[in-house]
Amino acid sequence: MASSFPAPLRVSAVQCSIHWNDVPANLQLIESLVRDHAAKSNLIIFPETITTGFSSEAAKLADREQGEVYQTLLRLSHEYNVALAGSYLSEVKGVIHNLFFLVEPDGMVQLQAKRHLFAPGGEKDFVSSATSRTIFTFKGWHILPIICYDLRFPVWCRNVSNEYDLIIAVANWPRPRREVFRTLLRARAMENLSYVIGVNRVGEDPNRLVYSGDSVIIDPRGKALVEAEEGADTVITATLDYAPLQDLRQKFPVWADADPFLLQI
Repeated sequence: MASSFPAPLRVSAVQCSIHWNDVPANLQLIESLVRDHAAKSNLIIFPETITTGFSSEAAKLADREQGEVYQTLLRLSHEYNVALAGSYLSEVKGVIHNLFFLVEPDGMVQLQAKRHLFAPGGEKDFVSSATSRTIFTFKGWHILPIICYDLRFPVWCRNVSNEYDLIIAVANWPRPRREVFRTLLRARAMENLSYVIGVNRVGEDPNRLVYSGDSVIIDPRGKALVEAEEGADTVITATLDYAPLQDLRQKFPVWADADPFLLQI
């Protein structure tokens, strides 16, 4: 009898430096990486604010609704027949969001704004918070998209009745807090019985923040399937198989004992 599981998903996480507030240069970077890695992946994932880096000045460079960044992502996804994910700043009717995107070759676009804005970095001064939480669907897999600081909030990430199979967390997470990033990624996988992909930038920005990367693809038991070299501009790739996830959920159904709650936004 044929399996009803989604097909295995081939994913690539791009750990890269970001050109500071230089949208054209970052779009060229995205295109070169897509060109080089599309053939081996179903989905290529970039870090948070991939077109600008994380800064208050970046708000002035926010893409207009379905503007240049949006159209470039659509073109690249279609041209290279691969889905693309990450985040960038987007302005709609005067409101700027740090927007997680998942763009598919057929033109399907799924979007989720960042919920938890990083006050110590001044993000609340130039970005508006999400007012809803969306579960993406891609090739039969259900995905929770989160952006950087969202990772610290387990209620926002809670997997109620196995509503998702994969968390994708894109980030600009500095080196001094790297162990927090590494620990929370594994915690979110284990507590939610879910695959987790963490994609962080590397390099140093003009604010003298250094980013070590620590990008990783993790299985639902909290084991790393593949990890990026610290500080390196690199791409890591792994295949996610649904059968082991389903087997774990059946043999160790902690999700069935989770406390019910309503998420208030």
